[in-house]
Parts: sequence; structure tokens; C-alpha cells
Amino acid sequence: MSLDIVITKYKAQLQALLPSSEVEYELSTETPIKFTDSENVKLSFACIADTHFSKKEYLAHNVENCFKDIFNSNEKFDALLMAGDIAELGKKGEYKRFFEVFDTYKDKLKLFITMGNHDVRLQYGRNQKIIMNKVNEYLNIDTNKKSYYSYDLNGYTFIVIGTEKRVLEKAYISKEQIEFLRKELERATKDNKPAFVMCHQAFAFTHGLPEVWKTGDMGEQSDEVRAVMEQFKNVFFINGHLHGGVFEKTFEVLNEENGVYSLSVPGYRKPNNFGITDLGVGYIGEVYDDKIIFKARNFVEGKNIDSEFAEYTIGLK
Repeated sequence: MSLDIVITKYKAQLQALLPSSEVEYELSTETPIKFTDSENVKLSFACIADTHFSKKEYLAHNVENCFKDIFNSNEKFDALLMAGDIAELGKKGEYKRFFEVFDTYKDKLKLFITMGNHDVRLQYGRNQKIIMNKVNEYLNIDTNKKSYYSYDLNGYTFIVIGTEKRVLEKAYISKEQIEFLRKELERATKDNKPAFVMCHQAFAFTHGLPEVWKTGDMGEQSDEVRAVMEQFKNVFFINGHLHGGVFEKTFEVLNEENGVYSLSVPGYRKPNNFGITDLGVGYIGEVYDDKIIFKARNFVEGKNIDSEFAEYTIGLK
């Protein structure tokens, strides 16, 4: 582990103890979101993760700032990706409050959700049903009681995968789900269009693992899921879970030849561990005919992120 990572890790741990991480943040409108090329963007979305809802009302306020920040701009957003750990303890009231916040915007924005370890490690069956029922409602689909699904939006495919049983920190991905992923990627990428895959947990040995977190990877099926993704071109994997912040390990190339990449979304509720440690940070995805641009954004305060790791432009294969 580098000295920089060690230092920023302990700075973040100290910062997490401060009262400022548990207050309602004021949303600025002075620096609205701007796309690189609004006239030619084909698909746009925001990515957040690890809201860890509890009964504390400041959390609802701070998460709603994300939606307000999106709609304070003149840009058109198509979707929000929520990369797991909606709730802190997996209580019914925590989900109720999150979905109450989103319901205000459900006619304006598609919501893609995957389950995180905090969502299911104490109560898998009930919480899986709560979350997937909302997926079915918001997207008007039938996931057939599965923890995974796909959805086409503006001609591009989002594939959401998730654990199929209770695991403390990792995920369990069945053979059936892996085959579903393969078939959906084959369909989604047949015309060389990019496809987006979301799971709460990251692949092993990515984004600083295991040094940044010994048990933070997807688990036993990590290599098999990654191998399936790397068979196809222009695949973008999006995860949460690591609370990594905006730093040199946030974005990684998984397969240079085929153009397969991984983006680790910072945690939303609390300060993160490395680099830019601000809470309330996520990423914006802009999809064009020939490229994809990811930009970090502080949604809770409505401001851009000043870092060499805040923006990535990836040419499509």
C-alpha cells in the first residue's frame, strides 16, 4: 500500500468522526451540471452508491440533493444508477424513506438498483423482495423473483447483477446468472454499442483490492464473471462498496483490447477513504457515438470535483 493511500485512509477515518458528516448540506446552484456536447449526447446517467439510509432525516435531505442537482441543470438525464447499500441495517423503514425520496422524480428518471451487502446480509428474502418489487414497478418489467435483470434505454443496455443469497460482505452469483450476463452482453454489444454492467461489489484485484480492503471483492465468482465480460467489446462495469473516493484507483482498464473498463463509485453517505474524500460524490456518464465520458460530481453540494482523476474519456472500439 502506498504512503499516500495510508495517509488519506487515516485522514478519512478522522473526518468521518466529525459532526459535518451528519448534517443537511446546502445545495449550490452556481455551478450547474454541463455536458461536454449536449447536442450530441445519446444517453446520460448519474451513478451513486452506498447511501446507507437510516432513520436520520438528514440522509433523505442529502440524497434528495442529488436529484435536485440533476434537475437544476439544463441537461437531460435519462437514468440514475444506485450501486447498492441503499440501507444501513436493512430495515423496512430505511427502504420506505429512500423510495419516498425517489418517487418525486420517478416520472423523469429511470432508476437502476442493485443490492448491496448491507441490504441483504441480515434479512435477504424480505429485502430482496422489497427492492426487486420496486425495480419491477419503476421499470415496468418482471424480474421473475430474480436478483438480476436488464433494461434497454435509448438503444443501450444496462445489465444489473446481484447476490442470490445472504453473504456478509461479498456476493453469490449463480451459474444461471452468469449465463444470463453472457447472453445479454452478446445481444447488447452485437452492433458494437457499449453496454453497462452494475454490481455492488468490485472484481478481485481491482481498485486497490485487497490492500484497501481485504474482503471487499465480489467473492468466489469474481473471476468467472469478469471473464464473461472480457469476451465482449465496449463493456463498462460499475460498482460501489469500496468507499474509495476519487483517486488513482477509481477507474481501471480490465481488458485493453476489447475495451472493458471498471468504475468504482465513491460512497455517498460518509466521507470516503482515499484521494478526494468528500461525501455525496458520484459520477455522471455521457454516452456519444464514439466515446463515453465519466465525470465526478459532488451532488450533495452541487459542485464539480477538482482532481486529475475526476474525468475519464474512453474511445469506443
